[in-house]
Amino acid sequence: MKRSIFVLGLILLAALMVTACVAPAPAPAEAPVEAPAEEPAAEEPAAEEMEEEPAEAVMLEFYHDKSGWTDNIDIMGQSAAEANGVGFVTIPSEDTTNYQATVRAALTTDAAPDLFTYWSGFRMEDIVAAGAAADVTEVWQPYLDSGEYSQGLANAFAFDGTVYALPFHFGYWNIYYNKPLFEELGLEVPTTWEEFEALNATLVENGVAPLAQTFIDRWQAFIIFEEMVLRTHGPEFYSKLMFGEAKYTDPEVVEAMELWKEMMDNGYLTNDYAFGTGTDTFLPAFQAGDVAMVAIGDWYASSLTSADLEPGVDFDAFIMPNRNPDLPAAVFFEAGPLLIGENSPNKADAMKVADWWMSVEAQDEWNGLMGFMPANNKAASPSVVAEGVQSWINDNSAELVLRYWEATPPDIVETAVDEFARFMVNPDQYMLVLENIQAKADQVWAERE
Repeated sequence: MKRSIFVLGLILLAALMVTACVAPAPAPAEAPVEAPAEEPAAEEPAAEEMEEEPAEAVMLEFYHDKSGWTDNIDIMGQSAAEANGVGFVTIPSEDTTNYQATVRAALTTDAAPDLFTYWSGFRMEDIVAAGAAADVTEVWQPYLDSGEYSQGLANAFAFDGTVYALPFHFGYWNIYYNKPLFEELGLEVPTTWEEFEALNATLVENGVAPLAQTFIDRWQAFIIFEEMVLRTHGPEFYSKLMFGEAKYTDPEVVEAMELWKEMMDNGYLTNDYAFGTGTDTFLPAFQAGDVAMVAIGDWYASSLTSADLEPGVDFDAFIMPNRNPDLPAAVFFEAGPLLIGENSPNKADAMKVADWWMSVEAQDEWNGLMGFMPANNKAASPSVVAEGVQSWINDNSAELVLRYWEATPPDIVETAVDEFARFMVNPDQYMLVLENIQAKADQVWAERE
C-alpha cells in the first residue's frame, strides 16, 4: 500500500438505537344518551390524525482515549443529535495502550465501533490494511470541491487515493514568540531566512536564548530536524525521504543537519528547557524573557493561556521562513483521525455524523470548546494568534506537510528520535546519526517490499 497514514485500532462497541414511542390515542368518547339528534357529540380525532411525538435521536458510540476531552466530545454528540437526528455518546479509555488493544480486537467483528479515534499517517495503516476502516471519500468530496478543506489534509488520511478518516483534531506547527520581548528589542517577525538569522543573532547579543529545543519526552527531538529539511529542500524532497525514495545520507539531508549544527554552534538553539507532555520548564523561562521562541504544535497555546498569557498581547506566532527562497510556502501540521468502523452495524448513521462533523457549524463549536485551529478553512479561528497563522497560510497558498512523527513508518521514527537526541548532545556526530537512521530505514523498507 503506497500512501499510508497511521496505525492501529478499534474497540468493542455496538450502537444503541433508541426507538421512538408513539402514545396510543384515547378511545372515542360515547355520545350522551339524551343528546339531541341535531347536535351529535364531537368525535375524537382518529389515531392517525393525532400529532406524533418527535422521534428520539439515534445515539451512536464514540470510542476514544482522550479522557480529558470527554465532556466536550459529549457536548458535540448532543449537538449532532439536534442537528441531524444522529448523535453519539462517548466510551472513553484512560489508558492509550489498552485502548489500542481493545480497538484492534473489535475491528473485524460485528461489534466494531461506530466512531473511534486513532493516529494518522503510517500509524493507521494496519487498520486500513485489515479492511476495518470505512471509506469516507464521498463525505470529503463536497468539502474539497468547496475549498473548505485542503487536499493535503485529506491525504493524511488516505491510502491509494481512498480517504478513511476525518480530522478529529487538527493543528499547525508554528513558532511561538514572546511578543513584549520582541517589542522591547525592536524585533520584527522574520519573512526571510536572512531576517531569521539576524533575529537570532540579536537575541543572543542581548543575552536571550532564541529557540528552545528538547528531547525530554523523546518525541520532540524530530522538531528541528523536519524544519531544517523542509526549509532547505522543500516539501517534495521531504516526501521522498518519508517514503524511502531518498536516503538520510543523501547530500540534501547532510546539508540540513549541518545547518542544524550551525544554529546550535551559534547559540540559536538551546537544550536547556523542556516542554511537552511531561515536563515544562520552558514556560516560566518564556514568561521571564529568558528564552524567546519555541517551535511546536499550536496545541501548546493552551499551555500559554493557562499561564495567563494573552494571545496577541503576550505571545504570537509565525511560520519558520524557507532558507531557499525558491521553495514553495509550506507548513507542518498534525491531524488526529476520526474513523468509522467498516463492520459497524450503524455505518450509515455514522456517515451522517461524519458529514455534520466536517461542517462549518460543527467545526466552529468544536474549535470553540477546545481552542483548536479549524480544519475547515471557513470556520472561525479560536484566537487572534491562530487567525494570523491561518491568514498567512491562506495568503501564501502554503502547502500542508504532515509532521515527521506520522509521515514515515513508526519503526524508523522511533530510531530517529533517539538518534536526533544523540545529535543534540553531540552535534559533531551528525554523520553517524544519519547513517544509523538510514540503516534502520533500509531494514524497514526492505521488509515492506
